[in-house]
Amino acid sequence: MKLEWAPGEHVEVAFTPAEDEAAPLLVVWPAFGTPARFYRHLAPALAAAGLANVVVEYPGRETPRGVGRHSSYGYDALATKVHEAVMTYAHRERPEAPVYILGHSLGAHIALFAAAMHAGDDATRAGFSPRGLALVATGSPYWRGFERNGFLRSYLGTGFMAFVARTVGYWPGDRLKFWGRQSGVLVADWARLARTGHVRPKGAERSYDDALAAYTGDVLAISLPEDPLAPVTALEELLKIVPRARVTRRHAAIRVGHIQWVRRHEEIVGLIAEWVHTQEAEQSPNARATTGVDVQA
Repeated sequence: MKLEWAPGEHVEVAFTPAEDEAAPLLVVWPAFGTPARFYRHLAPALAAAGLANVVVEYPGRETPRGVGRHSSYGYDALATKVHEAVMTYAHRERPEAPVYILGHSLGAHIALFAAAMHAGDDATRAGFSPRGLALVATGSPYWRGFERNGFLRSYLGTGFMAFVARTVGYWPGDRLKFWGRQSGVLVADWARLARTGHVRPKGAERSYDDALAAYTGDVLAISLPEDPLAPVTALEELLKIVPRARVTRRHAAIRVGHIQWVRRHEEIVGLIAEWVHTQEAEQSPNARATTGVDVQA
């Protein structure tokens, strides 16, 4: 399905329903440079676990023109306009379903930023606020979160990518065989976070740092053993930007790669499904009556 998020700009999504039309729905944001089709085995596994899902393709990847100098989206466009278009579609497909976001690697950044920027009452009424976030194999690229090799890998590495993207007009990962072709604005936003630890996307009209600091939503953070691209230290750096969030941490037992868990997904799907269904049980009318707390859906 092609969705318009700005005049003449579109994003592709793929919907996989669960058997129950009122089952929770996950909006899945892929990792950096990872096409939506890579999640084709994960999507039915999530549905079988009672989680309908919508996998998002980063804008431009699905078009013949592709990502290039014309691509001007970064963190801000993805977390606001593209997010709003996808959430509108999700609610249209499943009006009764609570919507969560599953973010993988850089996709977890989009999940956090979108949730924080849509945390108010108006956004909730409009359907833009997710019920919760599941973050998998992710972390801040901030160089201090990578211990001994952080300066070389993150500070200098992302700086080099930003320089190339600025010079060429986009990141030519298809030619360099590294992380695919990417929007130059997105690479610049990501590199700025890696250098400074602050979320300050180009073109943002509101402070992301302030919105993230105030965010109080529910977050499931799943780390993987021996993941050099997203070690636990980098995950903790990412979670520092949402100090008021209600975070549940899980460390997977299976030893799979940063990307490969998408195919060897049984344990991760189980952790996500258990957490989402627990969240829903705790927010049910019976749970509210038992606890005496009015939890707004």
